[in-house]
Amino acid sequence: MSTTPATIATFPDLFTPAESKALADAPLQPSGTRHPTWFPLHSHEPRVIDMLVREAVPRIALEAGGEVWLRDLAPRLSDFADDRNASSSLAEIRAYGGLLEAGFNVAPIPRTSSATPDFTVDVGDGPVTVEVFSKHQDEVQDALMAAVASPDGEHELGIERSSATHGNRRVSTAITVLTPGGHPDPDSKWDSVQANLISKVCSMKRDETQVDPERPCVLIADFCHFGGPNVAALLEPRQTAPLISGHHGLCSGAMWYGVYGWRDARIFEELLPDPLRMGHDGRFRLAGKKKSRLSAILFIFHGAAVLLENPWADKPLTPLTRLAFGRYPWFDLVHSVADWHPGDALALVALQRRMVEAFDV
Repeated sequence: MSTTPATIATFPDLFTPAESKALADAPLQPSGTRHPTWFPLHSHEPRVIDMLVREAVPRIALEAGGEVWLRDLAPRLSDFADDRNASSSLAEIRAYGGLLEAGFNVAPIPRTSSATPDFTVDVGDGPVTVEVFSKHQDEVQDALMAAVASPDGEHELGIERSSATHGNRRVSTAITVLTPGGHPDPDSKWDSVQANLISKVCSMKRDETQVDPERPCVLIADFCHFGGPNVAALLEPRQTAPLISGHHGLCSGAMWYGVYGWRDARIFEELLPDPLRMGHDGRFRLAGKKKSRLSAILFIFHGAAVLLENPWADKPLTPLTRLAFGRYPWFDLVHSVADWHPGDALALVALQRRMVEAFDV
């Protein structure tokens, strides 16, 4: 840790007065929401993820090279041309701060023109590669949300509009169905809302060539901006369970299926008229040249972090590293799958698969 006094003490210190004012005064985004950086910078009712950003910045600044890392990231936080750069940068800040809070020594990996992971971390039993990925919604959904936010916007997926006058006030309402994982194709036997989300989870950062095959690697998959701030807050950690019990039957947990599912596994979805089958293996079950190098994925939601470990990893998490992730902010032990003792993850996933198969009748 550096002994030089930090000049960055708070998140607002990353912005000039003009940049801060521009974010405060900016009109709503085309989707009808605020710029992602506005929330941790200006919101008077901060969410959990906003507080994590605010807490992470001074902690990072005290690390050797931390201020330089933050300054390099700052321009992306004020990007109005593509606000995904801002949400991805916020995810990286939360991840860096979370890893420090969990007790890791964190070394950022210098950015290059080619794809590289984000950090090397060590808690005492060997280096681990960490890559941060901020998952965003399907781009067609961006256009749909922009059309909804526009008073006269139209979209092929359909928007139902109505207006009513009450005294001297007129209230206009726009209703549509949002599917951040992609709108299902009614003519495809593989498509549904949940099947598309499962596929998106499975394919996250599909190219793993930048991952060092000689050391463990963890993907931090941040879903805090998936579908925009309002929709993302509805995505719950129970999606990392194999099955979810709903009002009208069972629903498959998209994150669990995305990593542990198997070809021809039954996909459960409430009110789905016909049974649907998975068209591919989950990320961790892939074999041969497609075999994943990931040791685990840490899924980040609003107010929860869930670790799903790869039981078939060539380089599994080391014991101290695994326990350290248990100290990550808002860690959800109940939904996590890990080798707390050797073989636990493999045994638990096998039991969970048997449960899924039992309901496939």
